Amino acid sequence: METFELILFLLTAVIASSILDKFLPPLSLPLVQIALGAALALAVPTPLEWGIDPELLLILFIAPLHFNESRHVDSGALWKNRWGIASLSVGLVFAIVAACGATLHALLPAVPLAAACALGGAMGSTDAVAVTALTHDRRFGRRHEALLKGEALFNDVTGTVVFQCCLTILATGSFSLLHAGEEFALDLFGGFFGGLVMGLLAWGLLQVLRRTGLDNPTLHVMLELLLPFVIYLAAKSLHIGAVIAVVTSGLMLSLLPQRHTAATARTKLQAQSVWTTLEFVLNGIIFVVLGMQLPRLLEPAAEGSLGDPATLLGVVVALTLVLEGVRFAWLLAMDVRAAAARGDGVRSCFAPEALRGTLAMALAGAKGGITLSLMLTLTASAALSAAGRATLVSIASGMIVLTLVLADFAVPALTPSKRSAKRTRDRVDAEIDLALGVIASIEADAHLTGAVKGAAVDAVDEPATVIVMHRYAEMLEDLAPAASPAAAARARAEVARVRGLYDQLDGIARRAARWDESEGDMEGEESPAAPSLSDQFHQMRETHDAVEDVQAQALVRELQLIKAMVADGAIDAAHAKDLRNDVYIQQLVLD
Repeated sequence: METFELILFLLTAVIASSILDKFLPPLSLPLVQIALGAALALAVPTPLEWGIDPELLLILFIAPLHFNESRHVDSGALWKNRWGIASLSVGLVFAIVAACGATLHALLPAVPLAAACALGGAMGSTDAVAVTALTHDRRFGRRHEALLKGEALFNDVTGTVVFQCCLTILATGSFSLLHAGEEFALDLFGGFFGGLVMGLLAWGLLQVLRRTGLDNPTLHVMLELLLPFVIYLAAKSLHIGAVIAVVTSGLMLSLLPQRHTAATARTKLQAQSVWTTLEFVLNGIIFVVLGMQLPRLLEPAAEGSLGDPATLLGVVVALTLVLEGVRFAWLLAMDVRAAAARGDGVRSCFAPEALRGTLAMALAGAKGGITLSLMLTLTASAALSAAGRATLVSIASGMIVLTLVLADFAVPALTPSKRSAKRTRDRVDAEIDLALGVIASIEADAHLTGAVKGAAVDAVDEPATVIVMHRYAEMLEDLAPAASPAAAARARAEVARVRGLYDQLDGIARRAARWDESEGDMEGEESPAAPSLSDQFHQMRETHDAVEDVQAQALVRELQLIKAMVADGAIDAAHAKDLRNDVYIQQLVLD
């Protein structure tokens, strides 16, 4: 019962955080969830206040989130930037380990150098959840975005291996480069090839099920949800990199050929809906859980049992600055090398705009779930005293919060929003022209579609056509405020015209009431016969069917107009793709 109550508690917290996020616009949703989790941990006792199993954190949250992200990442962009991603996933992690380890040991000599480097290894892993949230809303540029996503997916191996090697040094006092290399190769290459094999097997299983007639969307989605957990557990049993195996299998599934039929389209739409909901829930829970752990992890530092709280806070700030400084220097060096390879000139990397983008990318590498799960394993290490373990965990927790805060406030100030970039006047004007064209097209075809005859609908010749026209008019009304003055004027004029036609349909709903009034007022006169209830329902059903027919025809015309606008140069290929995707979704819903 306690577990069930905890699940309900966490789901309620996620819903509450989403509501609070609307009233706290300066804060991103992850920070709201962390703050809410911390507040709840202080106010309500839960089983999580005594800690959480790090392995459970990885398999329950990290595995499915990494799997879903890898299936939708741009594999072409990852391959194009493979050497840059390798540099961030290996070279940068070692640079962070050296810089953070040396800084922490210098500031707190009581902390062994190996333990300080273990903290650096944990800090080498960026949080894929936070990175995904940032890249979803901010425009970093195609190359920078690919580097960020690739780093978040693949750098866990390096940080984890370094962390484990440092713990081995603490426990035994010796270090074997050969053993460390074998461990790294087994985790990285073993996880990579194991993930390829398991991804291929999963794809084969799905194909067999389809060919045997078991192409049920619900069964397909359930198998997709189960795959990351099975792959993670299988990789752990084989002693290879579990997270890398999950990521690689997701990439494999996205690259292998898929059938494109109406049934697979419905399955994909249902799977996307389920994964979107699951991603929202898991993202929220992981940050709420992180927030619930913070009071317990930071309490010793706040109470002063680990020394002067101000000193520890200064250490957290100093280490965070070192971490972000190393990331910025490394990324700037990569940008300089990329500019030289393109022949653009090195000076372009030091322009204010370019430096802002590099700094934003450096700050976007926030720490989160994997860092916390690694640091929580220190509780099982006998090589450190209880005070030493508490000090390292408290410092790591403070750095996680500080990197998230920096990413939350600095990155939006340094990079433009994707939403604002997409809502340029040219794009809005083009969408207005498209909606106007669709309205004109379906109105011209009103004599062919949308006809509903009967006493209750005689006020308007083609009520179904007018209803669909009104739907597009509502789109025009939403677009007008962001359009140019000329386009906005055309949109508002069309909205007024269509609304006038639509208002005539009000008589349809009120006709039944007017029958009663006319019977009372027409004394001595023969009153018209009111339509029966069955007639009214029949006419309503005919109207509904006709509306669907007109809407389907309107979507076909919309696709034709999009193609024509691309040919005329009115919209670019990327904008056309977005518009077509919206049409395809509406067509699937109609089917």
